[in-house]
This record gives sequence, structure tokens and C-alpha cells, in this order.
Amino acid sequence: MEREQIVDAVRDWLEKDDWRYEYIADKQLIKMGINLNSKIKNGNIFIDFKDDCYLVYLYSPVSGDKDNLEELNKYLTMANYGLINGNFELDLRDGEIRYKSYVNCDGLDSLPDQVIKDSIYVGCVMMDRYGNGIAALAMGFSDADTEIKKAEGHEDEDSDD
Repeated sequence: MEREQIVDAVRDWLEKDDWRYEYIADKQLIKMGINLNSKIKNGNIFIDFKDDCYLVYLYSPVSGDKDNLEELNKYLTMANYGLINGNFELDLRDGEIRYKSYVNCDGLDSLPDQVIKDSIYVGCVMMDRYGNGIAALAMGFSDADTEIKKAEGHEDEDSDD
């Protein structure tokens, strides 16, 4: 698929799914907000279109500072382990946190709605699941081991695992 076809397919799906978004034509970028179900109440989604693919980034409004980057890095690394679609990213220079997914459209004739939906919603689901831990660590209220157990439902396990 060519970039214009990819943009059209994603925009068509967003309209069918009742999303409000802004398309920035000169940058070939879609920007939209999302409400989340965690202590991180909202985020911004950017869809960046390339020649034969697109990337979806969900940016957290919460970021780390130099005092908690090590714990955030550990937490996000543990969260990333075993993920099938996408990953968390932490910019160690400024503490920015985002979730990224990638869709390869090379050689496709069309882009299935389910692929588009999954590429957008995966970041939302991951921020909902891991957002409380991100918030707790960014505020310095906890540690990575404790928060990963909470996020992944293993709170009753010993910390020496």
C-alpha cells in the first residue's frame, strides 16, 4: 500500500469508530486525545505515516525526572517483557514516556479494520494496565518490583522471584 492509501484507510476507520482527530496534512500525521482508565487520566495519540507503514504513539502526560528514571526504566523494561504488539519507550534524556506500535503495510492491497483497531487500542490498553505504576514511580511513591506485580496481578508473590 502507498502512504495515501494507508492514511485514507486509517481515517476511514477512525470516522467509523467515532474518533475526533486532527489530520496535519503537511506532516502526514494524525493527532488525537484519549481518556484512560488509570491514574494517568489521558494521553495524546499520534499516528505517523511513512511510505509503506505507520506508527502509533500514545504519549503519557506523566514523565520521569532524574530522581526516578532508573525505577521507571526498570518498570517499563519489565512491562515490555513478553509483549506481542508494541512496546513502552522511555527517553532517558527528558523522561518522556510513550507506547509505540508499528504496522507494516508493505505488499498489502488493503488494511483490515481489525489491524487498524488493534494498532490504536493496544497503547490504550497498555497505559490502562501499567499507568498506575508509571504514576506511582514518577511521583517517587513506590518501586518497580512492587508496581509490576500490581499491574500484572502478582501482588501476593514474594519479591525474591
